Amino acid sequence: MDIAQLFTDAFGLVRPEARFASIALNDTAFAVLFSIALIITLTCFFKEQKLLPFMVASVAIALLLGVSFKAFLQEERPCVETPGKIPCPLDFSLPSLHSLLTFTIAIVAIGNRSFAFYLIYALFAAFSRVYLGVHTITEVAAGLALAFLACVLCEMLWRSLKLPLPPGVHIKHSAARLQA
Repeated sequence: MDIAQLFTDAFGLVRPEARFASIALNDTAFAVLFSIALIITLTCFFKEQKLLPFMVASVAIALLLGVSFKAFLQEERPCVETPGKIPCPLDFSLPSLHSLLTFTIAIVAIGNRSFAFYLIYALFAAFSRVYLGVHTITEVAAGLALAFLACVLCEMLWRSLKLPLPPGVHIKHSAARLQA
């Protein structure tokens, strides 16, 4: 048994409510509205409003990266050959935009009290994509990798615009080390 099948079987054992949530999360409009509601709720609850501009910019960069990679790579979805648990989406699959955007939000929140909630949400979104059969683990992992890239690019943009990084942002790199 391969690892993808193991995750799919394990996720299939969850209660019907979690299965329903994974199918609901597949709907882009629902996923966007739920993400916005989650961000607003956690931001207000944990008083992390200073993170919002950086988070929005990171998500915008992630979306641009994800859509560009999908258009360039044009990778066929796994559900085209092997039917999934829902109708196969018509667009391309690499990277998983659901995973990319939810992991971007989680990465921005690293070191903050809201991080655990965002991480759980991102992991649920990622595994539900594999469970539904619309992505492979590799495509979800590509979403995670691009999420890190989007956050670093946002941080570089922030610095180039001479904007102070919000106090809760813990994504810092040293471009000077790369030039050596």
